[in-house]
Amino acid sequence: MSDRYAKQRIFLGREADEALRARRVAILGLGATGSVIAPWLARAGVGHLTLIDRDLVEASNLQRQLLYGESDLGRPKAEVAAERLREANSGIDLRPVVADLTSGNARELLSGFDLICDGTDNFEARFLINDVAILTGTPWIYAGAIGGEGVIWPLNPPHTPCLRCLIEEPPAGGDVDTCDSAGVLGPTVGIIGSWAALEALKILTGKAPHAELARFDFWHDERQFLKAPKTRCRFCMDKVTEFLDARWSLKASSLCGLEGVQIRVNPPGRLDLAALKERLETRTRSPWKQAGLMLKGREGADEITLFADGRALVHGPMTPERARSWYTEVVGC
Repeated sequence: MSDRYAKQRIFLGREADEALRARRVAILGLGATGSVIAPWLARAGVGHLTLIDRDLVEASNLQRQLLYGESDLGRPKAEVAAERLREANSGIDLRPVVADLTSGNARELLSGFDLICDGTDNFEARFLINDVAILTGTPWIYAGAIGGEGVIWPLNPPHTPCLRCLIEEPPAGGDVDTCDSAGVLGPTVGIIGSWAALEALKILTGKAPHAELARFDFWHDERQFLKAPKTRCRFCMDKVTEFLDARWSLKASSLCGLEGVQIRVNPPGRLDLAALKERLETRTRSPWKQAGLMLKGREGADEITLFADGRALVHGPMTPERARSWYTEVVGC
């Protein structure tokens, strides 16, 4: 076989190209952006990739998640991704992890890497990544796409601002759009994921990455660059890790004696039930009833009740793991 990295080496130089073989990267989330980042890093010859995702492949993923096909429906994304990447490059180490990132396992799952890439769709996971990065000094790349827009921000506290220097607290549930509420175009994901992979290669070869949060609206051809208002907030300066310490958490647990799941947000938040009613009626194509501080409706075989303080009750066959995914997809926290 001819030298697979020859063209890359011409650009990077031999030393930088060979350095990639010794690098270790964790990719958290193998959905839209993660399934773009992972193939580029695998094909570039990054020596070790840990692929972390809690979800199974669903039909709605296939419009934009290029690692998966119809034959993969119902299989864990992390395992399918590892198989596809092994076909692309059998000379690197690939470790699939089927797990939900929580305050209890985040440090164990995300420690020991040269870089963490964000392929998630929720702020709880991103704030957990930020806490681990602050404690371990690991650079990470915040990336996301929705509709025709995308954002990317390489972070390396204390050398750069941390996520909380700009976004001090997670947005309130229902205040941010999700792919379920606003949709997403496949090419948007492709652009953001590819850009994130490019910034990853910069970091892994010792080149300074892009320094600001960049937001692009590709559909309307608009762009914005944001600097954090401060370079050292109290969280990264004093290494305050509220999310790892479980001062903020999203927990789903089975209801004793019942077929159902309870979801609790700690500390309690404040959901915009009117906005969620509109979002859920569009998603489920069925009516939802709001009564005071409660919103109730159905999705498939499950009866779901959302409360204004952020709690949710799911009565039906939905598992706790799927309930957490559903909550972050719909509520957006």
